[in-house]
Amino acid sequence: MPIVKMSSVNSMRGASDNGDMTPHDRHAQAAMILALVERVVDVNGQAYVRAHYGRELAGGEHERALVNHLVRVVIGTFPTGTHYPRGVEKLVRNYFGQNIGMSAVRCDMRCGIKKANEYRDWVHQALGAIGRRAEYEVDVALRSAGLILEEAA
Repeated sequence: MPIVKMSSVNSMRGASDNGDMTPHDRHAQAAMILALVERVVDVNGQAYVRAHYGRELAGGEHERALVNHLVRVVIGTFPTGTHYPRGVEKLVRNYFGQNIGMSAVRCDMRCGIKKANEYRDWVHQALGAIGRRAEYEVDVALRSAGLILEEAA
């Protein structure tokens, strides 16, 4: 996000809970974290992270390329012969929080409710596995970089 120039009154009031970080420091740390994520996470994981945490599927700059990539990845996990990219796209968008009804999915996939729910479960399994792996890799990298402290057990 761009750094917004703020009133000098804000700098006089002292730090609240950000550990005396200036907006420039926070921006630099965010850029460092994003670079770390890009180094340790594979392409599928990066797509998941951008869709989930970057809200890229809600009108982001790379929305079309990102959703196309996720659809290809998810369709690759389906049984042989199942190819309904429009329906799978709706299920992917639904997974990331967009409100798309199952009747629209059933229409695009030309199937009944039972089969549509099966497709939905496959999409959730595929994206869930990608997400768990990506989040684990990011967690390990952030801990080893000292950005997340180890919890005392």
